[in-house]
Amino acid sequence: MSLPVFSTQAELFSTAGLSSGLFGPADRFRLFAQQVYPVLARTRARLEGAYCADNGRVACEPVLLLGVCFLQYLEAVPDRQAVELLRYHAGWNFALNRHLGDEVFHPTTLVNFRQRLLDHELSPIGFEAVLEALIAAGLVARQSRQRLDSTQMFARVSRMSRLDCVRESLRLALLELAQPLTPEARPPWWPLLWERYVDSQADYRAAPDQGEPGFQAGAKPA
Repeated sequence: MSLPVFSTQAELFSTAGLSSGLFGPADRFRLFAQQVYPVLARTRARLEGAYCADNGRVACEPVLLLGVCFLQYLEAVPDRQAVELLRYHAGWNFALNRHLGDEVFHPTTLVNFRQRLLDHELSPIGFEAVLEALIAAGLVARQSRQRLDSTQMFARVSRMSRLDCVRESLRLALLELAQPLTPEARPPWWPLLWERYVDSQADYRAAPDQGEPGFQAGAKPA
């Protein structure tokens, strides 16, 4: 799989070039664009080793995928929702030096990218680069005890727990039943389940053994 042409220079009419009035100096997307994205871009030479430079179809830009992995963890969203945000969210496009409306990729591309990093022993590359930049800026001590690694991030984003699978099954079931059932025909418990499983989402940064909100371990719902 070959690599596309990569440039860190924002184009004149890119979201980065048109968003100076939308994102203030302290805005998190501006900070990501100015402080994090350039650090991730510098890992490109190492990421190239996971690809065949001049053979096969053109791959999705790995720096972009790495940035999306960071943003989706910060926003606590799964792969499919991350791609939706990349398609419509001005802040995400600004942070990743993209045009708003640029073509996006299939969510499984993120799954394949994370696996590619694991296969080439590159899974910590983004965190190592950002950590070194924080140390160089004097924001984190080199001998700090704070744990900054990518292992749990990649595990929790890429793998759904049994609780996640149950939540997603209930969400899809409620969406399917919502069309044929009129509001008058829905049972009294419908609003509670709808709020819990459709209007809200699981935090993908939560510990794998964290229980369902509102329920105690081993307890049965009323």
